[in-house]
Amino acid sequence: MKKKLLHGPSLVANTWFPLNERATATAITSVFMYLGIGISFIIGSELVASPEYKNSTGANNISDIHHNLRFSSLNVQSTPLIENSTVDVVTNYDSMRKDIMILLYSECGLAGVIFLMCLVYLPSKPPTPPSASASIQRTNYKEALGSVARNYALILLCLASAIPNGVFGSWQAVLDVLLDPIGLNQKEAGWLGFYMTVAGGVSGLLVGRFSDIFLKNTKFFLILMYGGSTLSYVWFSLVSAGVISPSKVQIYISTIIGGMLINGSLPLVFEMGSELAFPVSEAIVGGLLTCLINLSGIIFLLVLLIPNIGTSWMSWSLVGSLVLGFVFLFLFPARYSRTDIDIRVQVQDDSENAESKATKTSVAERTTIYTGN
Repeated sequence: MKKKLLHGPSLVANTWFPLNERATATAITSVFMYLGIGISFIIGSELVASPEYKNSTGANNISDIHHNLRFSSLNVQSTPLIENSTVDVVTNYDSMRKDIMILLYSECGLAGVIFLMCLVYLPSKPPTPPSASASIQRTNYKEALGSVARNYALILLCLASAIPNGVFGSWQAVLDVLLDPIGLNQKEAGWLGFYMTVAGGVSGLLVGRFSDIFLKNTKFFLILMYGGSTLSYVWFSLVSAGVISPSKVQIYISTIIGGMLINGSLPLVFEMGSELAFPVSEAIVGGLLTCLINLSGIIFLLVLLIPNIGTSWMSWSLVGSLVLGFVFLFLFPARYSRTDIDIRVQVQDDSENAESKATKTSVAERTTIYTGN
């Protein structure tokens, strides 16, 4: 699942950045993650050969199935239905398998190099905490789990994000299957996935900056983004179903806008979750949300195992998940516990600094008068 590492930015942002930069820092980190995910759409379609099919009938059909699908348990002699049927068989199975393994090993090696660089060069925390909330001791693991389980607002937020984001992640994985009947091939689907993901990173960066400027409005921004994404994928579903005359322009616009908004919302969700759960560690909140997102995506993929399920349900299930998430967003009560502490301490510090400055000014004035006399 592509969302599995996105809980890290919120923890890094709170550890290293002050109040008015946290959401922006989370969004910037997420932009690079989204960029890597977007590039993977292109690399996958470029390095792995597209499947090549041939029409096979009769006895040759059986040998092709044995070769390509490795059905070693299939009893060829007792399968008259397959013998007398005509199927499309993949002819370049071995080359595809080799390409996929090369791609996976290359990505694993690159991830390992980056991991070692982080271990060697990245400090665990700055010399001084950037905010008051960053210096507060977090709840221990056992108590944190109990606190999260009793946190009604956090559970609603997690459901609001996990259901649509999990479905969306799995929906993206089968995007080429959805677009094939409309006339878009695997490479076009890969580029479309790239555009959606990168646009999501950019939108997350912009909205994150607005969230830092207009503090305590995260819920409002999330509702706007979910609403826009829902409308975009309703449009896509109507086009792909033939209700609206299909065209590549409509497919590109609807999917890119929808992906831009749903992907861009995720950094804000992690920030909002950290606010609701404070003083529970951001890592625990992020881990919970990530697990729920992956669970939602797995359920979507399991539905694909139902025989003859088709593909028309996929886009409408994405729309339904977004509507459900939209409802949960309205229901959860927004609280900004972490931000309130930082604002209160910042106001106190500003007040003390102002008093200290006024005192020094008064002393300087009295000294000037005394010297002058």
